[in-house]
Parts: sequence; C-alpha cells; structure tokens
Amino acid sequence: MRKRSWILFAILVAAALPFTTAPQNIQVPHSDNFQLCLEGFTACNSQRLTPREQQAVTQLNSDRNFEDCLNGYIDCDTAKLDAEQKNKVARALRDQNLQNCLAGYRDCKKSLLSDSERVEVAEAIHFQNWKTCLDGLGDCEQSQLNAQEQREVREARYYRNLQGCLGGVGQCDMSQLSDADRLGVARAAHDRNLLDCLNGSESCDRSQLGVKEQHELPGATVDGAHGR
Repeated sequence: MRKRSWILFAILVAAALPFTTAPQNIQVPHSDNFQLCLEGFTACNSQRLTPREQQAVTQLNSDRNFEDCLNGYIDCDTAKLDAEQKNKVARALRDQNLQNCLAGYRDCKKSLLSDSERVEVAEAIHFQNWKTCLDGLGDCEQSQLNAQEQREVREARYYRNLQGCLGGVGQCDMSQLSDADRLGVARAAHDRNLLDCLNGSESCDRSQLGVKEQHELPGATVDGAHGR
C-alpha cells in the first residue's frame, strides 16, 4: 500500500511541474519506475528498465492489447496481434456476434453467420416471438406463428382473461368467456363480496347478498316475525 501511494505521489508531482520540466527528471526508485511501466502510466521511464524488465513490460502490454481485442474494446490495436491471436480474436467476435443474433440484439451482423447459424438464429427468433405471444408481453408477431402455436396463444390469452375476471383484478373481458366461465366468475365475485361483508369491509355491497346471508352478518338484527 505504501509503494502504491509513492507511485501515485510521483505521478501527481510530475503533473504539477511546469511543462518545460521533463517528467523524466523526477527520479523515483527503480522498482517503483518498473511498477509504473507495468501498469502503463505515462510517468514510466522505459529507458531506466533493464532488458529483462523491458521484455516483461512489452509482454504485459501485448497481453493487455490481446484481452482488449478479445473483449471488443476500442483500445484494441489489431496491428499488434500475431497470427494466432488474430484467429482467436476473430473466433471470439464471431461467437459474440452469434450470441447477439440469438438474443435478437440490434448489433447482430447476419452477414457474419454461417448457413447453419442462420437457421439456428431463425429458430431462436421464432421461439422468442412465440413466447412473447404466449406471455402477452412485448411486440407479438402472431402472423409468424403456425396454426398450432396460434391456437396455444389464443388459449393462453383466454386463460389470462379468465384469471383476471375470477380474481377481480387486472383486465377482464366478460364477452370473451364461455357461459360456464361467466357463471364461475359471478360466483367468485359473490363470494368475495360476502367475505368483505363478513369481515366488515367498506367494500361490502349488502344488496348483492341473499336474505339468509344478510342475517348471518355480524350485528345483523332479525325482526321477530321474520325470525320465525
């Protein structure tokens, strides 16, 4: 930690000096100068490095550049790559592009795909669209689905609507339900209202209850004549 602080101090001092003063005039310990060079700081004085240290710095810079190229970073300098590294970088870029295409990203370059990869990407995009239609979220291109998939999408849409109606939450289109499901929705609404009334909720609508149900509510009074 102390060595790191000294290195940063040397950099700050170099930056604070007048432009006419060369940073190389600041004599930092040899080991600290070597560390500056390893970390790529401009305060590094490469002339003070031994041949072995220069080789280590060169190798580290080469490794950094290779990693930048593999990751597609803007700092990548392909001119500094050897033939093997260029091949690895090209494969990595193709693999990343394939993943982008499979995920449906806009930066997908289909021109870089092989014939088999184009088929794989087309299948992935079709599946994603089918799942989007099933979930009822996002932009669904139903025209791209086959007859079986369109039937599954209609069933999923019907079920979502039915659940919304039964739960009394979200969107509910009663006109899309069958007669049997409409009865089930009406019973579910009645049961929710009865529970609200039994719990003393303000949302209770007593007018929707039967006479017997109203008499069973807490605090209900029964007329003597009706009580018989």
